Amino acid sequence: MGRNKLVMKKIEDSTSRQRTYSKHKDSLVKKANELAILCDTDVALLMFSPTGEVTRYSSRGSVEDVMLRIVNNPGELNRGYVYFNMPNP
Repeated sequence: MGRNKLVMKKIEDSTSRQRTYSKHKDSLVKKANELAILCDTDVALLMFSPTGEVTRYSSRGSVEDVMLRIVNNPGELNRGYVYFNMPNP
């Protein structure tokens, strides 16, 4: 038996949206940390909550250091994945 598929759409109620963000934020940071440790990778995570609070995680150094590495070596973008949240039309 599997789980029901979750429909990905914006949570309209702001209180529910903030509660959901708070519940999932820590597990996302934990997964980023696990990926960094298991695969010996540089991971930078930057999130803005619905209320504007900033959450940062970096496996080595600061988030800024990892971002500067991308800015200073744009050729590295062609070797991996970069995800951007594209708005639905």
